Amino acid sequence: MLTFVLSVIAGFATPFVEPVLTKLIQPQLGEFPVHEGEYRTITFVLLLLGVAISAISSGVMVSAFTVLFGGLLGLFGVRLFHAIRFLIDGSDSDAEDR
Repeated sequence: MLTFVLSVIAGFATPFVEPVLTKLIQPQLGEFPVHEGEYRTITFVLLLLGVAISAISSGVMVSAFTVLFGGLLGLFGVRLFHAIRFLIDGSDSDAEDR
């Protein structure tokens, strides 16, 4: 369960960690072509890799599905919440219009 929570936090923290990690990684890559949009993916993968390594080193048996699902829920959770809320509010206003 702790691994899932850490994965959610890692997914949520990805947009905030990305600028810092980009500044650290960009000079090291040199001539290696990396597009601007790929830095968020690199950050997300590195954060989830950190969660998985910390879980394994603590002796917890970790599932890749748990780490990925938690990370995706953290990364897209706010958008999913707003989309579901919009659908619920939209269906309520449609019912009132009839």
